Amino acid sequence: MTELEKLLQKWNDGVLRGAKIRLARELQVDDSTVSAWVAGRANPPADKIEKISKLFKTSEREVKAAFGIEDKEFSRSLRVTPLTDKNTISLPILADVPAGLPDFSDKDVETFWDIPRWVFPGADFVVKCNGDSLEPKLHLGDYCVIRKTTEPIHGRAMVVKTENGVCMKVIKKLKDGTIQLCSTNPKYKPFIPEELTIVGLIIGSWSRQDKENWLGLM
Repeated sequence: MTELEKLLQKWNDGVLRGAKIRLARELQVDDSTVSAWVAGRANPPADKIEKISKLFKTSEREVKAAFGIEDKEFSRSLRVTPLTDKNTISLPILADVPAGLPDFSDKDVETFWDIPRWVFPGADFVVKCNGDSLEPKLHLGDYCVIRKTTEPIHGRAMVVKTENGVCMKVIKKLKDGTIQLCSTNPKYKPFIPEELTIVGLIIGSWSRQDKENWLGLM
């Protein structure tokens, strides 16, 4: 199944059959027109791409990619924007989770990773996931991108320090203002820590394999 067929199937309540006809009705075009787009004999115009992206609840870039249409603006930006000191940031990747977070020393740094600033805006450092409480989204050993903050953010995964040490939990603010720490892994129950320091917000992640592949290209 092609990426376009997957999008059509997902949009059509999980059924591919009849999706093209339904799309034609939504766009107010002939069935043959949509069939030509799907077969790659023609490309939908810009206004239809925009409407399809809204119907599919995805980006225009993803819709263009599914139809095999080159995003010239995006391609051009990749070609002509060199990485410089002004548009990149060097993120320290910590070898482990230092007990002194949010502070750490040079000996805690495994390496540095230079990335465009727009990839992880506001990122301060990268640390390995030190448990399985955020599975299935984050796994032990995954690399988590952290933005320093002392403000607990309801519903977000954050790095926190409790009386038991540093951990990664989802923040839940109760009605009385109490902060409860929750896991996405069902084997862990929510709890209210006796001591709590917010270290930072998890704004992105990648697996160990991803990290090794990327660093191998540098």
